[in-house]
Amino acid sequence: MPKPGKNYLLNTEEKQEWMRDYFFAPRGLGFLEPGIVGPDDARVAAFNVAKSFYQTRPDVFNLALVAEKTGLSADEIKARLQRMYDERLYMLVKNSSVGVYGFGLWYWVVKMKDGCPPEEKQKLTDWIQNNNEICTGYACDGGDFDFYCGNHMRVLDNLLEAIIDPIKQNPYVEYVHLCPVRRDLRESSVNQADTPFRFREFRFSDEAKKKLFEYTDKIDEKDLEILEVLNNTEFSADLFNYDVLQELSGLDGAKMREDFSHVMDESRFLINMLYLNFMKLGLNNHCYLIRMFQNTPSYRKSQIIDELAANPDFNNVFEFTDSYHDAIFMAYEELTDSQKLRETMEAYPEIEEILEANSPRQFRRWTARLDDDTDNWEMCVFTDDLLQNRMARKNACSLCADKEENESC
Repeated sequence: MPKPGKNYLLNTEEKQEWMRDYFFAPRGLGFLEPGIVGPDDARVAAFNVAKSFYQTRPDVFNLALVAEKTGLSADEIKARLQRMYDERLYMLVKNSSVGVYGFGLWYWVVKMKDGCPPEEKQKLTDWIQNNNEICTGYACDGGDFDFYCGNHMRVLDNLLEAIIDPIKQNPYVEYVHLCPVRRDLRESSVNQADTPFRFREFRFSDEAKKKLFEYTDKIDEKDLEILEVLNNTEFSADLFNYDVLQELSGLDGAKMREDFSHVMDESRFLINMLYLNFMKLGLNNHCYLIRMFQNTPSYRKSQIIDELAANPDFNNVFEFTDSYHDAIFMAYEELTDSQKLRETMEAYPEIEEILEANSPRQFRRWTARLDDDTDNWEMCVFTDDLLQNRMARKNACSLCADKEENESC
């Protein structure tokens, strides 16, 4: 984290030195670093094999490590993981350090007009849910805004043409604010590549755990402990059982581990994690969308966001750039003190505005859908707009099946 007393003034040895405190320096959107590999590359085989089988083969995970940490037998761990998956309580997912891959990560906030009929908001909700190019997002129920969603896209004009403009043209929409992500610090309680804290640490306060087990009977202490162990392995590669992966795939287990460790642990442009489905637990995400005063230097904004993110009650933390807003924080409404968290933010004189909203629904875990009520759980479509020009009307919406439908987008 930035060190006290430094000003990072231009024309001094301290200039921009604050960026060295992060694994990937916060320097732009979609900057494409050399050395990354595609999601279907052989060096990601361990994850891809596990992702293909874990739904019915929980033993793809490192059950021996979980048994050592929890005291449970391997059979009980398998049974618990199988039950939690069958009940859609967790999902094995992979996050990218999107900018390193050459994508801008463009989140956007939508506010509906006062008096918007519920059926019109539902139409937009359905459009977002079924649009495969919107890689993640949240619907809010009451508060200062109504949607917080995101796209990974290389071409900003394509985002504006295919996503933002159609929403802005909706007569019931008051505004759409773009929130380009400068740093992704934490998602679903797991520290991401841009964290100043321990990479891949699963952060869940003791008080939140206590409230969770009082609030729901869908998950108990041992269930959460299993997920904690798997999300908190010392190395990413420790997550899997490579003997099982070799048996299932016919690939060399030792080679899979070596490659996976290089990609995940040494390079950190990918991260594997077990996503906890808060919706199935009956939880709501309380969102804090903050804006700092215009004259606050970028390093100070990052410093404040880091200080706030030190609180494990925040399960999602994103920092923005070139936006009306500077960051968003989320905390589970039922497990935390919302007013206390707001007061912590208000104690910073640099923070000018805090907008709040409550989200009971997440659309996707990145590209993997979460709507199991429509039998689309874990359906995953990864899109890349690099070779497309959405400004040409025939390409305005690459997902539409026919000309008539395309023209209506």
